[in-house]
Amino acid sequence: MEAKPEISLTIDGREVVVPEGTTILEAARQNGIRIPTLCHHEALAPWGGCRLCVVEVDGAPKLVASCVMPVRSGMDVKTTNERIIESRRIILEFIFSERNHYCMYCAQSGDCELQDLAYEHQMHHLTVPPLDQGYPVDATHPDMVMDHNRCVLCGRCVRACRELAGASVLDFHNRGGQTMIGVDLSGNLAGSTCASCGVCLQVCPTGAIFQRHRTHYAVKGKPKHWTTVESCCPECGSLCSTVSYVQDNNLLKIEGVIPGDGPDRGQLCGRGRFGPLLTVAPRLHAPMARAKNGEWEKIGWEKAWDMAAQGLGAVAKAHGPQAVWGLVSSASSNEELKSLKELLGSNGLDTLDGDLFRNVSAAQAAIKAPVEEAPLAAILDADLVLAVGVDPEKTQPLACSFARRALYEKKTKLMVIGSDNALGPLAHLHLKVADDDLPSLLKALLSAVSQNGGAKAPQDFAKGEDFAKVAEAIKKSRSPIILAGLDAGRPGAPEALTNLVKLAEHKAMARAKNLPIIVLKPYGNSAGAWTQGLASSQGIKGHDGLKGCLLWLSGETSLPPALAARLNGLEFLAVVSPYFPTSVTEKAQLVIPKPGWLEADGTYTYSDGSGSRFKKKVLNPPEDVRPAQETLAALAGRWGSVLPGGGRRGKNR
Repeated sequence: MEAKPEISLTIDGREVVVPEGTTILEAARQNGIRIPTLCHHEALAPWGGCRLCVVEVDGAPKLVASCVMPVRSGMDVKTTNERIIESRRIILEFIFSERNHYCMYCAQSGDCELQDLAYEHQMHHLTVPPLDQGYPVDATHPDMVMDHNRCVLCGRCVRACRELAGASVLDFHNRGGQTMIGVDLSGNLAGSTCASCGVCLQVCPTGAIFQRHRTHYAVKGKPKHWTTVESCCPECGSLCSTVSYVQDNNLLKIEGVIPGDGPDRGQLCGRGRFGPLLTVAPRLHAPMARAKNGEWEKIGWEKAWDMAAQGLGAVAKAHGPQAVWGLVSSASSNEELKSLKELLGSNGLDTLDGDLFRNVSAAQAAIKAPVEEAPLAAILDADLVLAVGVDPEKTQPLACSFARRALYEKKTKLMVIGSDNALGPLAHLHLKVADDDLPSLLKALLSAVSQNGGAKAPQDFAKGEDFAKVAEAIKKSRSPIILAGLDAGRPGAPEALTNLVKLAEHKAMARAKNLPIIVLKPYGNSAGAWTQGLASSQGIKGHDGLKGCLLWLSGETSLPPALAARLNGLEFLAVVSPYFPTSVTEKAQLVIPKPGWLEADGTYTYSDGSGSRFKKKVLNPPEDVRPAQETLAALAGRWGSVLPGGGRRGKNR
C-alpha cells in the first residue's frame, strides 16, 4: 500500500507531522496531547456526536469536533483554553441533567468515563435544572441489563454492534427527549436477534449497559485495586485474546482486546465473556469416594491416587489391559492430553467428540488426502457461506459474527442446509432437511454441482426449487466456504461429511492450500486432541469389553447421552473434574478434583490446526486442589505395578 503524504500542522504551539487524512484527534493522540472524548472509540468509526472533543482551529469563532475534522497543512489547533473548557463543561452539564447520573447510586461509579470527565472539568454541581423523565430498564436478558436512565446516547453500542459484531441489533429510536437506544423493532433484549456477545457492554462509557453476573463485586473496590491478566479464551478454537479483571482471586469480568489487530477486531463472544462467570455445578475441593452406603465422603489425595490405580488395575488384571479406557474432554490443554496419552496409550483413549473425528477420518479416506481446513477468518472473504447441519452459535459463535460481517460488508450469500436455520433471519435461503434425509440430499447436491447438467433434487425431496438454487449458487461461487459438523448421533453422518469434503475439493481453486471447508468442533481444543491422536479409530462406544474407565473432564457437567449410557455397569469409574460431575455420580466410584481452565497455564491448538497458543492462568485454584499434572504423575508412578504393561499399550495391542 502506497504511503500517504505527510502534513505539517501546529497543535498547542507544537509542530507535528502526520499522514494526510488523519483527524485532529488522532494527530493529537499520536503526539501525546490529550483531548477528552465520550462518543469516540478508537475501534469504531468516528461519529462526532458528543462534541466534548471540540477544539479551536485557526482562531475561528466556531469550535469543531476534532474526532471528525481532518488535518490540513499549516493548520493551527488549540486543544485547551478558557473558551474550549467552558464549552465542554456546558455540554457535560446538559448530559448530566438529561438523565439519571447520580453517581453515588450507580455500581459503575469509579469506572465511568462520564464521571471521570466531570471530575476533570471540575463540574461539582449543575447550573441547569435536571430533566430526568424516568426511562425503562430492560432486564430481560440473562447476561446483560440495559438501563436507559444511564444512557448518554453516545452511539458507541450501536456502532460496535454493527461494525464489530456485524449484528445491527441496536439503533436510535424515537426523537428529541424520548430518544433511546432501541432493540430491533422496539422490542426487548430477550426477544431480539441479539447475539449475546456483549461487545456493546464493553464499549459503553457509563453504566447504561452492564453485566448481570457478579455485580456485587462492584462494592469491593475500583479499577485501581484490580489486577488485569492478559490471556486468551479456550472455549472454542478461535483462541481470542482476553483481558481478565481480578480482585482477591475473584474474577470480576472478562473483556476482549479492542481494538484488535486480528480479523475478529478484538470481539469476544458470549461464551468467552459471560460463561466463566457462571456457576455451572458444585466445585470440588477435595477427592471424594463412594462409601459402602452409597454416600460420598472426602478422602486424602494419596488415598485417591492409590484407589484410582488399584481400581483400574484390578479391572485390567481380571479382564486384560484392553478393558481399561480413558475418555477425555477435548477442552483439556495440550499438556494434559499428551500426559494422558502417555499414561493410557494411543489405543486406550477416546475423546468426547470422537465421533466427529471418525467422520472426518472417513472423509479423508474417501478423498485419499488430508482434510486441510480453511481458517475461520476465510468466511470474511467468501462470496458464499453454506452452513450444513451445524449450530455455530453453540460451537464457534465467531463464525456467525464473521458471516454477518461478510453479508454487510461484501454482500456474501448465506445459505443453510439442515433441520434448523443456523444463520438465523439473515440467511438468504434455508433448505430445511431432516437428519435422515441429509446424506442422500448432499450426495445429490455433489452430483448436481460436479456435473454440467441441471441440478436435480432426490425424487422424494419436496423443495426441488430451493435445491436448484443452492446448487446453482455453489456452481457460480468463486470463493465459497462450507461450515460443517455432523457429529454424534446423526444418521449417515460419515457419508454426509464425506460428500461435503468432496464438494469442497471440487470447488478448491487450483488446488489451494486449504479446502474451502471449516469443520465446527464442539470443544475448544478438539484440533489439539485429534492432532495428538487421542481420538480412537474405534471409539469407546464400540468397545464391547470396556469394564473400567478414567473419565477426564475440563468443566463439563454432562456427557452426550450415548457416551453416558456406555458408562453404565462399569466395574470401576474414576472421574477427574473441576466440578462434581452430576451426570455420572451414580456410575462413578471416585472423583478427583483438578483446576479449571482459568486456574492453569496451558497451550491450545487453533480449530483449523494451523498452530497453538499459550493461555496464561487468570486465577489461582482453591487452596487444596492439586495441579492436574500432579495427579497424572501420581497415577503414572502407580500404574506400572497394578496395570499390565504399565498402561503404555502402544499403537497396537
